[in-house]
Amino acid sequence: MNLFRHRLAACAVAAAVSSLFFAPPALACTTAVVAPSATRSGRAMLWKNRDASGSDNQVVFLSDGRYPYVGLVNRRDAAGLQVWAGINAAGFGIMNSASYNLESGDTNGEGTFMKLALQSCATIEDFEALLTRSNGGGRDVSANFGVIDAKGGAASFETSKKGFVRIDAASVSDGARGLLVRTNYSRTGGEVAGTGFLREARGIELLGSSAGSGGLDPRAILRAARDVANPAIGSTGAEPGPPLVYTADSICRIDTVAAVILEAPAPGERPEAAAMWVVPSLPLSGAAIPVFPAAGAVPEGLAAAGEVTPLVRGMLSLRGRLYPDERGEKKRYMARPALAEVFTSALPLLLAAEEETFREVDAARAAWKKTTPSRESVRALSEAAAVRALRAVEASVAEVTGTASAP
Repeated sequence: MNLFRHRLAACAVAAAVSSLFFAPPALACTTAVVAPSATRSGRAMLWKNRDASGSDNQVVFLSDGRYPYVGLVNRRDAAGLQVWAGINAAGFGIMNSASYNLESGDTNGEGTFMKLALQSCATIEDFEALLTRSNGGGRDVSANFGVIDAKGGAASFETSKKGFVRIDAASVSDGARGLLVRTNYSRTGGEVAGTGFLREARGIELLGSSAGSGGLDPRAILRAARDVANPAIGSTGAEPGPPLVYTADSICRIDTVAAVILEAPAPGERPEAAAMWVVPSLPLSGAAIPVFPAAGAVPEGLAAAGEVTPLVRGMLSLRGRLYPDERGEKKRYMARPALAEVFTSALPLLLAAEEETFREVDAARAAWKKTTPSRESVRALSEAAAVRALRAVEASVAEVTGTASAP
């Protein structure tokens, strides 16, 4: 118990320090927890479109606890003081969405609490025990925590400062059995508060069919992550119309600083199969890159640093064309001509690179079932994907800006 209190106290100190130097906690997010029964691979999965201040996120590999892990962080947070999604070497993964109907006022401890969980938990039961132990002293959180593990567990914990409710994805049917979609309210919270109702409904609409047939995979989730539609007003973003497309209530919007998919190992897979797929800025502007705790490092294009990497610089170029004016209410609107350019010229290049990476990772995981991979080979797989994503982003920028070389 003393060790737990020490770690929780250290977590609180880290939260205070990090709030001085890094971006504030998530403003809003769109997330899903997926049970193995709803996935094509038999792996439990998590999805998070992170909506926050800033324009992009970065990734760290850390071994500062019982389990090494990879995590999504704010730019420049190389120490990983706040982790907004991640998975560790035991196959335990976690992410969150802020909940605005569990507690009144702001909370700042979600990122540091998830770091503690990644350092110390191997299973969902470990995480539930962590919540139980911290109920007495309280936590500075108001969140829906999504968690998965290598035993096939997948659950959401609607968590306040001194309480929580566990909801197993296998028992839920958000459009399909085994799919649990959450935005910025909790089902067990107050009825007159919360946000993200339209994004939640759209997420269920987009993912429900695949989950219902047991065919949900990262490809389908990434299609949802890039969705700019708003059915409530009859907008898909692809139809002819005025020069601006309203996206403030879309899943992919100017606030979206990253898209993340976490996969726990399936039965019969080695721990090395645990992965986090990352698009480190607006999902429409990049290709997903896999990072693995087993690699012991993350690609340079994703690594936490003060400078924007060439990969992210290219993504921000596309983002800037889609959102050319971020003043006031104008940031709620995407430029329709630029969106058409991205749909027709950029996205096919990004998806082609992404598909090649999926094929490579699938082949590697199949081989890993027979032979334990070296750290170097796992790292090389991730690095190759990052290089491929960079080339696709650079080619996409050239296409939409008219600077592509003639064949």
